[in-house]
Amino acid sequence: MKTKFITLSIIFLMLLGCSDDDYTEIPSNTLEADAYTENQGDIYAGQAVILNGSKSLDKAGKPFQYLWRFKAKPDGSLSELTEETTAKPKFTPDKAGNYSVELKIFNTEFYDTDELAIAVKDVETPPVQETIIISENITARRHLANVFDDPNKIDYLVTGDIHVTDLLTMDPNVVIAFEENTAMYIDNPGAIITTAAASSFTTFTGKNKVPGYWKGLIINSNSPLNKLDRVTIEYAGGAIAQGMEVATSLGLDNEGRGHLTLVSSIIQYSAAYSVAIEVGATWNTESYNVYRNNNKTLRLPASQLGSLSSLSEFQNNAENIIDVIGDRISTTRETVWSDLYNSSENMQYVVKGTIEVVSGLRILEGLELYMDRDSEINVTQNGYIIALGSTQYPIKFLGRESVDGGYWKGISIMSADMKNELDNVEIHNAGSEIMDGLQFKTTIGLAGAHGAKLKLFSSKIVASGGNGIYVENGAELVRIDQIRFHENQGPAISMAANQVKTLNNATAMEFIGNGHDGVEIFGSQLLNPDRSETIWPALHFGASYLVSGNLSIQSGLKILPGAIFKFAEDKMFGVFPNGYLIAQGTANNKIVFTGASTTKGFWNGIRIQSTSALNLMDHTEVLYAGKTEMPGVSKIASIGLDGDYWANLTIKNSKIAHGNGYGIAFENRNTSMNSDYNMVNVFEDLTLGNVSLP
Repeated sequence: MKTKFITLSIIFLMLLGCSDDDYTEIPSNTLEADAYTENQGDIYAGQAVILNGSKSLDKAGKPFQYLWRFKAKPDGSLSELTEETTAKPKFTPDKAGNYSVELKIFNTEFYDTDELAIAVKDVETPPVQETIIISENITARRHLANVFDDPNKIDYLVTGDIHVTDLLTMDPNVVIAFEENTAMYIDNPGAIITTAAASSFTTFTGKNKVPGYWKGLIINSNSPLNKLDRVTIEYAGGAIAQGMEVATSLGLDNEGRGHLTLVSSIIQYSAAYSVAIEVGATWNTESYNVYRNNNKTLRLPASQLGSLSSLSEFQNNAENIIDVIGDRISTTRETVWSDLYNSSENMQYVVKGTIEVVSGLRILEGLELYMDRDSEINVTQNGYIIALGSTQYPIKFLGRESVDGGYWKGISIMSADMKNELDNVEIHNAGSEIMDGLQFKTTIGLAGAHGAKLKLFSSKIVASGGNGIYVENGAELVRIDQIRFHENQGPAISMAANQVKTLNNATAMEFIGNGHDGVEIFGSQLLNPDRSETIWPALHFGASYLVSGNLSIQSGLKILPGAIFKFAEDKMFGVFPNGYLIAQGTANNKIVFTGASTTKGFWNGIRIQSTSALNLMDHTEVLYAGKTEMPGVSKIASIGLDGDYWANLTIKNSKIAHGNGYGIAFENRNTSMNSDYNMVNVFEDLTLGNVSLP
């Protein structure tokens, strides 16, 4: 209520004393008082009340003063105004009831007033807060806010399996507990988002703090909104949740192509896995996560291993194993696998099944993969693999168990990508079974059908159930150097004749305890399309070539001093019309052609069909040949010259011994040899004699 007061007597006298001629204008009151309270909502006894008169004004713009006073108070109230001559005084009501406060503004001429009626209530006992029960599926948007300030109290209790099909959001510090054997499923088209705070975690826990008390949180939704930021998931993993293959605290189901980003979170006290991701689901770990006090750690597809942050921390888990499930790695970007640099535990990656590399895979130094029984890494035609370890931190592919005959299959390469490279790697206990697309058991296999390529440096291949390396005809070992082959049941290296030239650049190779310490050359032909000369080097440390099939030399071949060739039973070395052979050793470094067994007549011998004047055998030895009649020569001999092709050979300073036929056999007079061959060579222990002339 506003009150405006002007003294009527003064006005009346002024009117009587003035005539029309001397009338003057009477000043008017331009003050307007306006009072209100700043408090919002109900006001309770004991609560400070802030008054405000700052909206009062003088329309003439003149200064004025404030004066506040109580006009009425409840009986017995002793409340007093403070700062009552200012625009914003205060008082604290000490009794419930009605208070009336008057604001008066004034100057030297006028004043104006405004009154406030303030109702004050008794202090109420706040309602008792209770845990909110969640017992039904969430089918509309819902936000879970804090019920209790105390982080040890349960804000929400889930009493049965809950399916979320809309957006569910949560504040920091919310505690949501689960009754025994229950789970929460985030299904399409739903999503879950937890709001991050620097030191505040949203907690998913069991009503009772017992590992495995509830099933877990299962993400079946493929929404990109799904994000758990600073959450704690604990005491879950008690049973296998719907859609999952294993029990886990946090699971990503492949039925709905589950998708999740996990950031700065803790998963602990699981009775099973802390996190399990099914093949087809995807996750991203943007930063540091902690997995501690769980029975198992992680189970994830090979395609998702690259999404595991290298800063992840694993603490005090019963098994320090990350299970990597066989899967197709097929992405638009290169997948990178790295070691865990921040973990206080020595974690093992255990690979189960076949990993198909359909796109790029890069493995960083220090990573160790433990391969489960008959597992395999297959680099397909469109993929590539780059595994670059270091001397201090090699990359290791290890059989989970060390057994005779190999424990896992190995690494098969179908890709012709020049990026394929293994450097400073160790591969142990592979070669358990023949890999698809190959013909033999081997640790590393290069398939010829698609022209597979590989560079291999500074590595170690150990305890294969088959070959160390198998290079099919048509594949290419682009470069190989400083490789150690130890205790492989088959030959250290097995390759076609066209691939032997790649060994020329090898500065150091080590062969110890292999089925054959050296290189197997399987039955094949040597043919350079441009007819250029091929060079075959000697192998280091007394290693030799094992020739397991017939060789056809269709272009020029030069063999360097010290090379040793051991031939399998009944196999032959043939120099064909368009090829030639230069085998030029030295007195101290002879080139040796011998049998894999030191049995007289074990292999078939060297057949010359070439007319080339370049054909030369100097400081060589041909031993234990003459198994059967040589085709085109029609005689049993260690060296045979085929007259149908006008064969030609120069042989000197050489030894032909322990043959089951002739040392040298000429088919007819069309063949030719240096005239002093019978004097400059040594013939020993030859069943049919030194030479068979036409």
